[in-house]
Amino acid sequence: MMNSRLELDEVMLASIVSACASLCALKEGLQIHAHVIKNNKFSDDIVLGNALVDMYSKCSSVSEARWVFDRMPVRNVVSETSMVSGYARAASIKAARFMFWKMKQRNVVSWNALSYTQNKENEF
Repeated sequence: MMNSRLELDEVMLASIVSACASLCALKEGLQIHAHVIKNNKFSDDIVLGNALVDMYSKCSSVSEARWVFDRMPVRNVVSETSMVSGYARAASIKAARFMFWKMKQRNVVSWNALSYTQNKENEF
């Protein structure tokens, strides 16, 4: 797809990144992210940024998720919840809770992500 003449827009890229997250296809997700950076397109798109944060979090690459998160010009509850989930998956309980309490807005999904940290903590 990358070598074809198909013009990729932010919706397609976010969908591909989301598919990579679902499959834990980090290598392919990295290629899409590199394409976004190289072409300097859609770097300010919140949907694509959220998809990248979510992908890196689900692929156990929390530091990369945080790198993307820190460079997002605008964040929302989806961005922050993805980071809470990523920290929880990585067993970084304190970081997950800190991120959760810094959130300006919380919803059912973010509360569920935080409760996941409680379950992780009980495993240790």
